[in-house]
Amino acid sequence: MSTDAAQKAAEFLGFNLPGESSLHQARLDALATGLAGEVTPTSLVSFSSSGVLAIIGPLPSALGVAEQLSDLEGCLIVATDGGEPGKTEVREVAGRSLPVVFGKPEAVEGFLGQFSITLVRDGAEVDLAKAMQLPGEAVDIVLDLLREPLIQSEILPPGYFAPSGDTEALGAACDAVQTLKGQFEKPQYVRYDPDICAHGARGINGCRRCLDVCPADALTTLGERISVETHLCHGMGSCSSACPTGALSYAYPNRVDTLNRLRRTITEFRAKTQQAPEVAFFGGEGDFAEAANLLSRIPDQVIPWRCEEVGTAGPEIWLSAIAYGARSITVLVTSQTPPSVSVSAKRQAREVNAILAGLGWPEETVRVFPVNEEPDSQWPRIDRVPEGESSGFKPATYAGIENKRAVLRAAIDHLVGQAANVPQEIPLPRGTPFGEVQVDKEKCTLCMGCVAVCPAGALLDNKERPCLSFIEWNCVQCGLCENTCPENAINLNARLIAESNLRMERRVLNEEEPFKCLGCGKPFTTQSMIQKMEEKLAGHRMFEGDGMRRLKLCEDCRVKDMFNEST
Repeated sequence: MSTDAAQKAAEFLGFNLPGESSLHQARLDALATGLAGEVTPTSLVSFSSSGVLAIIGPLPSALGVAEQLSDLEGCLIVATDGGEPGKTEVREVAGRSLPVVFGKPEAVEGFLGQFSITLVRDGAEVDLAKAMQLPGEAVDIVLDLLREPLIQSEILPPGYFAPSGDTEALGAACDAVQTLKGQFEKPQYVRYDPDICAHGARGINGCRRCLDVCPADALTTLGERISVETHLCHGMGSCSSACPTGALSYAYPNRVDTLNRLRRTITEFRAKTQQAPEVAFFGGEGDFAEAANLLSRIPDQVIPWRCEEVGTAGPEIWLSAIAYGARSITVLVTSQTPPSVSVSAKRQAREVNAILAGLGWPEETVRVFPVNEEPDSQWPRIDRVPEGESSGFKPATYAGIENKRAVLRAAIDHLVGQAANVPQEIPLPRGTPFGEVQVDKEKCTLCMGCVAVCPAGALLDNKERPCLSFIEWNCVQCGLCENTCPENAINLNARLIAESNLRMERRVLNEEEPFKCLGCGKPFTTQSMIQKMEEKLAGHRMFEGDGMRRLKLCEDCRVKDMFNEST
């Protein structure tokens, strides 16, 4: 075992990985090989703070905290009791004159260096920083002493502290606020490509997976797209893992770097041991302390893999690790893991396990393991279908790919190719981003509204004739087509067709002969559309006589017909 390999592994993991066996030595060497080279840098997000602190809470508590922070130059108090709402006075605290504004804020929004606090004064909403003419018209730091904090996100914004009555947390917050004056930077963790976003189209709502799993409320809906507030983002990564199209992608490390590192590590371990490793994903910072005890006792065939945050590794990473030759995947979550991240990981694990089980793997090949609930438990062992040289399993060799759907296809195609028994299709849980669009031909009028909103090119029209076709692999089951259809003719069915060519082929969902204009004979709509219009407008006084006949004329002939009638 080389000292260099052990050192590289310790730097990556954050702890020394104990062990003396040949498997352990191979694990260290594999990590050293896989981690060679630097990851691609990302952009930086900047914060600028002049250190102005707003303490929000009952007046006695706020004054007590302000006294503890006697070295802090800029400080003001928003007292939620003890005075007439909307009024301001000055109090002497530890030799300083501090402004005290009375009233419970209606809202607090923002992040370090850019907080806005909204109060009601004389019946109107007032921005506190602007009313007090603070530098930059913003509060830099907020210390919320209320038992129920004004911001309820699972992860609070940078610069916002809410100890919620916890004395230890209050002490930590007081220490922290005194260090938050100056310029600060953090990586831009997430990138967004609106062109492939399935959130909405033409006023119709579609996918909202990222919005549902962001623990920091850094994502908001912006019409048909989403907005990413990079200053609020803590890099938890659950949004990029949940995104079905890859519109949101994790940037540090990016998908290419992560896949290449995993591939080299797994390949090296297999080459040295002739065994398939297990891979354990765990998060950095908050998750690390709780996971460290269990990680120090893992079997030698388990390769621990530290992510920026545990939520950054999702289906395409897990499936690729299996394709590269891993035996199983374990995702460690702790009491510090935001609940939304844990829920998202469990949902995605169910979806991935459904695919793997359909190909003959155990039902819990990917396992989300709650360390905080079982701190003294043994490492979860997972038996797998026979693999290795005896069964002919050949690990994948594809390099890192940034496009999420391309990675998923590469991993799935490889695993299908290695499976002993391959079903024609694998049923998947509803919401899994693979599946078909089912069209009721009796209801469908081929209006092509579904084609207009499809973000992934799964639904297609034909310029030559009324024809709706479909490429199943492109479908991410976002629901836009289903929500758009005026005839309720569309249903979604989550599944995976095992045969790659069938997934990629263009197949017809509905087609019919065009309806030709009674005047000039030009095709201009469909037979079913005319039939629907006749049914809906039958008996309407405006469509009696020639009115109904005009429905069967193209736009040009309809205008001519109406003009001739008027003359």
